[in-house]
Amino acid sequence: MLMFVDMTDSLALDDTDSIQCDGGIVERGDSEDTVKENCGNPVNVLRPDPQEPAIWVYNFGSTQFVYHISIVNGAVERIQTGSYGD
Repeated sequence: MLMFVDMTDSLALDDTDSIQCDGGIVERGDSEDTVKENCGNPVNVLRPDPQEPAIWVYNFGSTQFVYHISIVNGAVERIQTGSYGD
């Protein structure tokens, strides 16, 4: 039997209120510019559908979690942590 698995559903993400980057703290409501100033450019930007939020992905290495920041109308709507980075 051949089985297909949708990996997007298996990606376990946890919500968090903020993240600490080298340049400062990022919280919900912060602007895109604040995120870039505090955390730099994301390693990836996901936009599965133009009607959905852009998701900025930050990978700070194997000793820290990967962060997924949802951007809506130029501001942080949601911050989530994934597994450890690489």
